[in-house]
Amino acid sequence: MKKLLFALLTVLVSCSSNVEKDSILQLRLRMPNTFNEESWHALYQAIRENAGCCDEVWFSTGIDLPPMDVHREHVRRLLRAKEDLSGTGVTSSVQIQMTLGHGDPGATPSQWGAKTWRGWTGSNGTEDLYCNCPRQPEFLEYLREMTRLYAGIEPRRMWIDDDLRYDNHLPASKDSRAGCWCETCLAEFSAAEGRNWTREALDKAMAADAALEERWKQFSMESLVRIARIITEETLAVSPGTRMGYQKTFSSRDTTVVREILKTLAEASGNKVSYRPGGGNYYDNLHPAGQIIKSMEAARFMRELACPEIVEIWCPEVESYPRHYASRTAQSVLLEGFSALGFGADAVSMFVLDSGEESIEVQSRSMLHPISRGARVLREYARANKGTKPAGFVSDAGNAAMFSLALSGIPVLPGDGLRLGTLPEDMPGMTELNNRTSSQIQDIRNSLPGSPVLCTSPFIGMVIPRVDADGAIRTLGLINCRIDSQSDIRFKLPGLPEGTKHAVWRELKKKAVRLKIRHTEDGTAYVEVPGIDAWNAGFLEFPI
Repeated sequence: MKKLLFALLTVLVSCSSNVEKDSILQLRLRMPNTFNEESWHALYQAIRENAGCCDEVWFSTGIDLPPMDVHREHVRRLLRAKEDLSGTGVTSSVQIQMTLGHGDPGATPSQWGAKTWRGWTGSNGTEDLYCNCPRQPEFLEYLREMTRLYAGIEPRRMWIDDDLRYDNHLPASKDSRAGCWCETCLAEFSAAEGRNWTREALDKAMAADAALEERWKQFSMESLVRIARIITEETLAVSPGTRMGYQKTFSSRDTTVVREILKTLAEASGNKVSYRPGGGNYYDNLHPAGQIIKSMEAARFMRELACPEIVEIWCPEVESYPRHYASRTAQSVLLEGFSALGFGADAVSMFVLDSGEESIEVQSRSMLHPISRGARVLREYARANKGTKPAGFVSDAGNAAMFSLALSGIPVLPGDGLRLGTLPEDMPGMTELNNRTSSQIQDIRNSLPGSPVLCTSPFIGMVIPRVDADGAIRTLGLINCRIDSQSDIRFKLPGLPEGTKHAVWRELKKKAVRLKIRHTEDGTAYVEVPGIDAWNAGFLEFPI
């Protein structure tokens, strides 16, 4: 009996560990979601009623700089909120949403009462009232104390928001070189250089001296790295089991800064870290195709970062702005999440709620409920993709051009994975593709040999094969990019392992369907997907 109980306990612990590890859908909150009991209770009930809408919640420290007592009271509420969530199986993380500050626009002046130090200053002399110079001792002490408070929640991860950057702090950064140019920063840089620089003289000298400007950027990056190290050290001093994460847009393509901050987080914590790339495409009325291209962009940026020894979880941003009913639909959130997982992501960071303006009833009905209906397929897709990598053709033409060709059902590879070859330079653009017949599109597909899958029927949409270490196809993701359903989508499967007799088709918000694999006399395998709804996604899994 003891052996049986021990075996059962081992299984339960193993299952718990797997659930903890596989946090696929992460719901990012703002401080207004938890700033009072009423707001949190309403959101908590919505999460409970829409079971499965998320695996993890990111609590926010807020985007302002209030007195420390405000943070202390907030942490007390978050401890209760964490306890509430634990009963639903949802884990809790924290994002420090304000380090240097995002910029004066959007700040709440009444909530910046703790700031007594210099603000972020541009090379033009403009100072941000609601952003921080990264080298002010008082600011660094405030940051230490705030971090220790929120680490007391013992979050699964401590995320640092993307305001930890040396640019894009408005209005100071407008028409300004990178970095903070306040008197403190200028004095410390002058000491390192052995020369007393004024703001005007340094700015002028950089215009003619690229090496000087590069040293200034390195100095500015060291300011950011110091903050990353402080947050990590203070977090782990209170909560040794917490992992670290960093959020940063990829719009600037500045991989050096991102890599250095991730490296610092890893070295200071002794563990691999998480990274959330993102930026843009927040509206359905403008960006439905761009939301998929954004996943391709995130995959490309991860390849450029080239630091798998540092990053353990890649969790791209899927965001709505300003998170109102008119901004974005849950369907586009699901599709962007699906495409991100297809191109190599491990999880999805959903920033789609705002209790400050939109009622939780509307958000629950229009966002959390449909996400919960599609969540099962996203989790199954992430599970089925483990141990595999995406396969596709590559191009230097950029992701927008690759997307145009990918709509014809040709696998493309924006990030890391199995490269099937290089796409021709004269790829058809969107308009060109629209003017081609289904047989002409098929000719394009047939001209690119070496793919583990070949679409052989009319289909306008994305085809994302994932293969194992031997190059055998394990999953096949499909995204219907038309505003109508498409049916009878047939595939030839050269990369299918011999002996595979069936596949399972899983479409978002639908029940799984078992499909028979047809084998011809020459050993070629075929499968047919009966249909896929308009602007929807699904995947074929080929069981071993």
